[in-house]
Amino acid sequence: MFEDKGTALKTPERKALIRFVSLFIVLNTLFLLIISGMYYSYQKNIFMELRHDSMIYHVGELQEDILKAKNLSELHQYLSHDPRFDIAFLNHKKKILYSSLSNISFPFHQGFFEYKDHYYYIDVIEVEHLKKIHYIVIRTNTVESQLVQTRQHIFLFLIFSILFLSAVIYLLSKLFLHPLRDAINKLDQFIRDTTHELNTPLSVINMSIEQLDKGALNSLHLKHIQRISVASRTISNLYNDLAFLLMYEQTKNYNQATDLITLMEERIEYFRPLAEAKKITLHSNLQPCTLIIDQEKIIRIIDNLLSNAIKYNKPLGDITITMNTTSLSIQDTGIGIPNENINQIFNRYTRFDEANGGFGIGLNIIQMICKEYDFEIHVESKIAHGTTFTILWKSSH
Repeated sequence: MFEDKGTALKTPERKALIRFVSLFIVLNTLFLLIISGMYYSYQKNIFMELRHDSMIYHVGELQEDILKAKNLSELHQYLSHDPRFDIAFLNHKKKILYSSLSNISFPFHQGFFEYKDHYYYIDVIEVEHLKKIHYIVIRTNTVESQLVQTRQHIFLFLIFSILFLSAVIYLLSKLFLHPLRDAINKLDQFIRDTTHELNTPLSVINMSIEQLDKGALNSLHLKHIQRISVASRTISNLYNDLAFLLMYEQTKNYNQATDLITLMEERIEYFRPLAEAKKITLHSNLQPCTLIIDQEKIIRIIDNLLSNAIKYNKPLGDITITMNTTSLSIQDTGIGIPNENINQIFNRYTRFDEANGGFGIGLNIIQMICKEYDFEIHVESKIAHGTTFTILWKSSH
């Protein structure tokens, strides 16, 4: 993790950096492995060809040595000795006439072949001198010792290359992220300042609406006040989301036993004017339930689920709220969510319906809280038929 002006790298940026660097390392490693495999195969072929050529050359030397000898008894005086090779001479019946091999058991194949960690080369002598000798056999060690050294060099090269390139891409990513980080910091500061500035006028509006003597208003004025109240509650929910998101990592939990049925009834009544504005009917089936949880966080879950169910519902639609000791389910009869988008709806700032506005942070807040308390989220949706969000928990009672 690296710092920017004394501020720790934020979690989304850190995750993006980790994913990018990890992906680069994986792809780079695969590429280096492929290149190393090709190089290793090339080197192995080169070593074998050199060994094969040297054996053929030594066979030619031995044939010249045989020509110098008058008989088998003095042949050893003329033989060229190469410490890399063991040799043997066989007659036409493959009986050994002369051998420096420590183990003379091997399959008989003319030409070049490998057998038990050795290379063999068997050739037919083409001269008439010393007719008893019909075959020349040469044995040498395989190129495994050279290949071991090659593998060590490749391994060191891979380790150095991966470390070096990882460091380079990390530093470059850090450098390239500076403008993005500055932009995000400015955006966060703008949202923080805006949220702060909204607090006072929003509180005044809500307080003024609450203090109005609605009984003294005529129907037209009362309708206007109801519209103002609906708009105010919409802005209040957005303000609460922004304030919660900005302070989420700095605030401590105040977990306490929370009576959810009472809380749910309060939140349903709070959102009822918004539902009535779209002529949406709210149905509730609530069973007693108590959770040990920070009350502000469970309110954010409930409010965002209810807000979305209203926002994305159809006029004259329905919302069914079901709660028991293990779950909360909110079902709407709205526009639905395409299957390909369901896995993305919890991403921050993600919106698939521009017509309904918002910042795309509500579901992200729900996901963060659910992860914190180990709740499960299930989404079922069908286009033009509606969506059901279900939160699963373990009740405290």
